Amino acid sequence: MRFGFLWLAPALFVAAACGSDGGDSGGNNGGSGNGGTGGGGTGGAGAEPSYATNGPSSCDGAWRAANDDFCHADCTIDDCKRASQRPVDSCCVLVGEPGKGTSPNISRTTDTINYSDPTGAAPNLSCFEGPAPETKPSKLVTMEGVVEAFSNGCDLSNVKIEVYTVDNDPNSATYRDKLELIGTPVVTDDFDVVQDADDDCPDELVDNRKYVYADVPTYTELMVVTSSSDESGAGGAPLWRTLYTYNLYITEDDPDFDAGSNTYTRDQRAMADSDFQLIPTVALGSPISAGNGAIGGEVHDCDNIRIQNARVDINTTRAAVSYFNDDEYNPLPESARNEVGTGRTAIWSALNVEPGVARVAATGLMDVDGTQTLVTLGYYDVRIYPDAVTSVTFRERRPFQ
Repeated sequence: MRFGFLWLAPALFVAAACGSDGGDSGGNNGGSGNGGTGGGGTGGAGAEPSYATNGPSSCDGAWRAANDDFCHADCTIDDCKRASQRPVDSCCVLVGEPGKGTSPNISRTTDTINYSDPTGAAPNLSCFEGPAPETKPSKLVTMEGVVEAFSNGCDLSNVKIEVYTVDNDPNSATYRDKLELIGTPVVTDDFDVVQDADDDCPDELVDNRKYVYADVPTYTELMVVTSSSDESGAGGAPLWRTLYTYNLYITEDDPDFDAGSNTYTRDQRAMADSDFQLIPTVALGSPISAGNGAIGGEVHDCDNIRIQNARVDINTTRAAVSYFNDDEYNPLPESARNEVGTGRTAIWSALNVEPGVARVAATGLMDVDGTQTLVTLGYYDVRIYPDAVTSVTFRERRPFQ
């Protein structure tokens, strides 16, 4: 059975999620303003909310997250048109107001196979306090794991894996793009099959693949790219849509790093080429526009634990933002979560996004010393690629942020 971030599932994006941005920029989640139903808000647009904040945003009617000092000094909001609908300024991204569910505050997932905390302790957001974490001298390690499909795909052959550094120069024309190829790309055909249960595959088994990628640097911002090794599909080989995954940053303190073997364990994802258009067609009634892309991921805290009741958005035009149900094995978008935020699987996604540089950010409400407080759960600057998918999971602050 497949686990984890399977945000592109066969019957995906039912009911088109949160509504389109239309043609203007500054797109963020289409929630109501302060004063909406549920735990968050006390009045109309511009009214001071009932929860603690870091004061008003530069956009009228929007309020800053209380813990946003680490990110707010170096960013601006270019378009305030959506502030009345998305009254939270999370690291200069306008996001829909959290706190509208039965349980308004963010909480840790306690019972998924991966990225959960059975104790149910309060989310750890301490990494957003004080200075950015220090970096250390880089060394080369081996990265290994299993390659799995996002949704459709019973044979994980013909997948090429590449690792790149990321352009972190804001003055560069290729800012946030892949920069330098690391090591030598690998192809899953060269590795052993790892079978797992899957009711949708022949004999109810999916043929995942192991992989090993040598000479990956630690303490370096990296991007993983998965795509088709042979784009012709010769001999009936499966075809895979290009997937750009951000926020790979290997440290020696990471529990997935084994100092004894100098190995970092990380499973990778590939997305069937057919799903790129099948999924939005089922959901939105039309495919992703030619030249546009999609983005998705999960919201985790500073300990890499999944967070529920968080809201996410992006600062560029998109058609919809969606959150997913509690089924870890086959997560699907759940329209009832449109104004609530992430569920048990912590999965979010945005469809039909214009290509280019974008910032995604997450927010939620949290009890801080007895006071309900608006908090940011981080941000990440990414690049949306035409006719491809970008993936990023929020998990702690990085030295370059």
